[in-house]
Amino acid sequence: MSKEKLASEMARLSCEIARACNKKEVNFAAQYNLTPAEFRCLRLFTGRPTLSIKTLTTELELTPGRITHILTSLEEKNYITRLTDANDKRNVMVKLTKKSRPFINRINQNHVKIHKQILDQVKSNSQTVVIEVMQNVVNALKAYNKK
Repeated sequence: MSKEKLASEMARLSCEIARACNKKEVNFAAQYNLTPAEFRCLRLFTGRPTLSIKTLTTELELTPGRITHILTSLEEKNYITRLTDANDKRNVMVKLTKKSRPFINRINQNHVKIHKQILDQVKSNSQTVVIEVMQNVVNALKAYNKK
């Protein structure tokens, strides 16, 4: 297959993967009464009990106004609290509540379980190759996006 045809197929497949992943994420988040944005936000706290709003804005690539909306909703659900940074009063820190820690652990475990079910649909002798190729594509996309 020519490079042109390979690139065309990659363009088609990357759009299809993005749509399928988005649909999976919407359905998964809904099981926990979360929006996809709330789910992505909570996932950022894995292994990190506190994050700054600036970090959330950067990592989620959302506007501060959108972050505020997401945090307000998560605060109403008692998953996070907002605190003023003791070192810099202009900086607001977001902290997980005690209630949210077991919830986030359960979400993460179930998120991995879903991906195991997806991976189980791939031939076992191809599973490692799939992961390696996916990592290569992610690295190439990150390099492209840095340009």
